[in-house]
Amino acid sequence: MKPGRGARTTGILLVVGAGCCFATIGIFNRLAAAQGVAIPTALALRFALAALILWLVVPWRHPVRLRPRRLAGLALLGSLFVLEAGLFFVSSRRIPVALTVLLLYLYPAHVLVLSWAFRAERPGRGGLLALALALAGTALAIGFPAHHLDPLGIGLGLASSLGYAVYMFLGSRMQRGLPSQVATLWILTFAAILLLALGPMVGGIRFALPPGAWPGILGLALLGTVVPTVLVMEGFARISATQASIACTVEPVVAAALGALLLGERLQPLQLAGGLLVIAAVLVLSLGGRS
Repeated sequence: MKPGRGARTTGILLVVGAGCCFATIGIFNRLAAAQGVAIPTALALRFALAALILWLVVPWRHPVRLRPRRLAGLALLGSLFVLEAGLFFVSSRRIPVALTVLLLYLYPAHVLVLSWAFRAERPGRGGLLALALALAGTALAIGFPAHHLDPLGIGLGLASSLGYAVYMFLGSRMQRGLPSQVATLWILTFAAILLLALGPMVGGIRFALPPGAWPGILGLALLGTVVPTVLVMEGFARISATQASIACTVEPVVAAALGALLLGERLQPLQLAGGLLVIAAVLVLSLGGRS
């Protein structure tokens, strides 16, 4: 049964709200950095607090027992999530937040290529068009002509996008048949455990932070993780994946607005044009590409 117009509208608004929340991650990351919070500490506290909150809610709604093999798969996804988030955090501290988010939005094109290479899923004309738009948009956004951006920040942003694509590519199978809330709970839990275990190797995880650091940390955990995760779950129950993909494109737009308003960041006209091409690529994939 198709959802009614009211349910679709509600679903779209929920996913748009999630995109707006996700757009704040770069801002809260910068706030934490301004207080001297190292990236391992910011990530560990983000995932640990978010997982703790979900542990208080999810098991009551979905008391699912998982086999060791399924847990191992979710642990792998948690590791990939840590890698992607770490790359994103470093990138967003070196280049404009909006640009890091735009680079992240290349992940649908990466998933398309991965599906083409490893699953023999032909992209079709829509997929090839989306890939061309994404590449052209990236060329404009990151320096064609050059915008004197930090090369390491650009490279890490691109690597973050690829890492997220691998996460999505593998996660589509590893999470199959599992409630999304349960999968998210375990992925965040394993991510937190990994970061806490690796803490001594990366300079330690500091829990005694100055008071001014906690707004950024709590923002990452609540507004950047828990709230949008719940909104996305509720939105997916009301609208199709295509509608959700289109609604999610609000994220780079909101990130650009927040960067300009709170951090004084300004994208050049060619960077804005490149961003529009990347968003257009996502829309083409959502409407007609196979990925």
